[in-house]
Amino acid sequence: MTAVHDERTTTEPEIGNPVAAEPLLNHRDEEIELIPPDSLTAELTGMYTFLPINGAAFVMQVMHPVIGDVVDKYSVFRTDPVGRAIRSADSVLRWTYGGQEALEEGKRLRKLHQPLQMRNADGKHISALNPEAYAWVIATALPTIETAAPLVLGRHFTLDERRELLRDNRRIAKIVQVPMNNYPETLEEFDEYFDDFIENKLVRHPVALELIGQMRAAPVIPKSVPKPLRPAAKKAAATASVPFQNFNYLTTVGVMDPRVREILGLTWTDAEQRHLERIHRNLRFAYRTLPERLTYFPLAYHARRHHDAIQAMKVREKASAAYQYHPKPVVSQQS
Repeated sequence: MTAVHDERTTTEPEIGNPVAAEPLLNHRDEEIELIPPDSLTAELTGMYTFLPINGAAFVMQVMHPVIGDVVDKYSVFRTDPVGRAIRSADSVLRWTYGGQEALEEGKRLRKLHQPLQMRNADGKHISALNPEAYAWVIATALPTIETAAPLVLGRHFTLDERRELLRDNRRIAKIVQVPMNNYPETLEEFDEYFDDFIENKLVRHPVALELIGQMRAAPVIPKSVPKPLRPAAKKAAATASVPFQNFNYLTTVGVMDPRVREILGLTWTDAEQRHLERIHRNLRFAYRTLPERLTYFPLAYHARRHHDAIQAMKVREKASAAYQYHPKPVVSQQS
């Protein structure tokens, strides 16, 4: 059984200080709030169009030197990019729609990242569970979805919606066992936190540039394809993937903060912005007309339908005899 540690007393490895044994938990199950199934977060995260937005967050994550170096050494994004993306999406969906499974997924992730430790080019010990770096992974979701709101919803979030998204972002941070000592609690604190990362901590990491380049490269052909067929398969895959690659690249780069693009040396033209808006305008129309089963990941779809079914039951309960029965007050009969 894994020991449970309170976040106030948990110690974490700092850069340059290797540790022999690292605590695996920061939060007990009863301290963690799950994502409400009727929340804005639950509405947005399960959309298929959320994937490229998540890609923008991943690029920003590897711009943190610790994450970039660890991903460079341990990640399979070069050899199995599709598999990595699928597994990443699976994990995010569990946090949001998994119920009690979200808690287990958070523990699994922290345990999975615990052995990812190394020495960087300067000879300093770094860990995937460095508190600053591990928290940044979750924090990147908020600014990317905020920037993407006009594309996904056709409008900006209201102030109350932004506060709700931050509350859910903090809930997810606790689900995946992020130490919360320095995590922003208000929108004002988050804006300062985000500005500090852009101005003082993010770098033009080679892995970030590689990920951007990978979006426009021909997809990797599985090793199972026979060698004589590989040239033709590669050509066919490259041609067929062009529309998706353009969509992925434009959405990923388009939802980045302009200052992030500047760090990476990426240009962004008015024509690209118009193209991106046109694509998502068509997608918004599709989401309004297509059945939800075709526009949401299966887990998200079934979780949302489960919630709707429960709410419908509650409405029916209020019409039952038990709710309609109003006993007459007893009148005392005194002579």
